[in-house]
Amino acid sequence: MSLPTPVLDLAADVVPDAETRGQLSFAYAHGAYLSGIGSAREFGLTCVWDEGHVPDGAPSQAEHVTQADFDQMLKAATTGDGWPESRQLPLTEIAGFAYGILLSDEDGAGTAARGTLSEFPYALAERSGVSVKTDRDDVADELVRDGDPWRRADLLSEAMYRAYVAWFANNGYYFPSVPRRREYAEYFGMNSQVPQAELAIWRCSQAMDFRNAYREFIDLILQDI
Repeated sequence: MSLPTPVLDLAADVVPDAETRGQLSFAYAHGAYLSGIGSAREFGLTCVWDEGHVPDGAPSQAEHVTQADFDQMLKAATTGDGWPESRQLPLTEIAGFAYGILLSDEDGAGTAARGTLSEFPYALAERSGVSVKTDRDDVADELVRDGDPWRRADLLSEAMYRAYVAWFANNGYYFPSVPRRREYAEYFGMNSQVPQAELAIWRCSQAMDFRNAYREFIDLILQDI
C-alpha cells in the first residue's frame, strides 16, 4: 500500500534517527489518518525500545514506550483486562498498533506482536459484553436517580465507553478511540443505527428521556453482539 506523505516523512527522517539512539525494537505509525479518517494531524509515531528505559535523546516527534511496558499493554488487551479503568491504556494504544503501520522492525518483534493480535481475543469480547448487559438497567436507573447534570454526563460517558468497547469487540475490532468512534464504526461497516442512537441521548433534557434513550442505545448494541 502507498503511504501518505507525512508518514513517509516520518519513515525517512524520524525513524532512522531513533535507530541511532539505542536499541529500537520497532516503530509504528498510528492514528485515524491512516484509515482515511480525519486530517493529516491525526496520526503519530510510537517507538518501542528494547531497553529498561527510553534512551536519552529519543526523537521528540514520537511517543516512546519500553518493550516491557508495551508487552504489558498487549497482554492486558488480549486477556480483556485494563480497559474498564482507562480510556487510553491499554486498549486504544493497542488498537493504534493493530491498525497502524510498522515502519521499523529489524528483529521481528513488531510482526510477532501483530500475530498475537491477529486472532481477536475472546476474553475481551466476553468481558466487555457482560459489562454492557449489567449496565443496561443499572445505568438507566441511576440516570433517573441522580439529576445533577455533571454527574449524569460523567455516568453516561463512562457507560458509553464500555458500550462502545463491547460493540467493537463483539464485532471483532479493537476500539480505536472516543473522538473518532462514529467514523471508525462506518469504516468497519458496523450498524449505523448505534451512533445515531448515541446522538439521541445527548439531545435529551429530562431524566426519563435520558433513561429511555440510553436503553434504546444499549439494546441496539446487545442485538448486535
